[in-house]
Amino acid sequence: MDFLILDKKLRNLFGASEDWDSDGVQVGVPGEITRAVVSLDCTSAAIMFAKKAGAGVIVTHHPLFFDPTPSKSVLKRESACKEAGISVLSYHTCFDIVKGGVNDILCEAVGVSVDKKQSFLPFGRLGSLGESVSFGEFLNKCETSLGVAAQNIFDAGKSVKKVAVISGGGKDYIEEVYNSGADTYLTGEVNHAAIVDCREYGINLLCLTHFATENIAVPRLGEYVGRFVPEVICYGV
Repeated sequence: MDFLILDKKLRNLFGASEDWDSDGVQVGVPGEITRAVVSLDCTSAAIMFAKKAGAGVIVTHHPLFFDPTPSKSVLKRESACKEAGISVLSYHTCFDIVKGGVNDILCEAVGVSVDKKQSFLPFGRLGSLGESVSFGEFLNKCETSLGVAAQNIFDAGKSVKKVAVISGGGKDYIEEVYNSGADTYLTGEVNHAAIVDCREYGINLLCLTHFATENIAVPRLGEYVGRFVPEVICYGV
């Protein structure tokens, strides 16, 4: 199949994205796709890897084109893909939202059981641990499970049981976390103002890096792509 058919099949599988997002075809090169590389980002290293592997497409979580005015870095990578005959498809917020996507995978990894009866934003997850644990215990479990040291933390002096989870960048959702009744917020990264808000609201905060909270889902993305492409290779995991 070509890139347009593959994009249609994956869009049908993942469902809708947030309105502001730029999921879908990033670079389109005509030709039959029989091998795909799946990666968190379309980096120069990923492009070189795909070229050596003879892949016809790179499927990523993060869109190559995101900002209205692409940087020279983005345009350079677009040109490299076209020269190598490689299409690029990206599935960002749709893969965050869909059942079994990024946020569900992250919850599974750290032992958070998602409460399907409670909603927490289209892409977030609200769940609980089997029993309350100390902040230090939960922090250690998360760092061990993801193989990364936390980037920022705030211990509000509460035990951890009800956890709000948003992979990647979670700086804009502190009030929603508070309103959800969660005692703890697990995300990838936030800014200074969000840390202050967590302190004011009395919410435990764990930032386990944008990369680690999303790269964990690349193998699952590869499984989905593998439903339509004969050979799939994961890069960077």
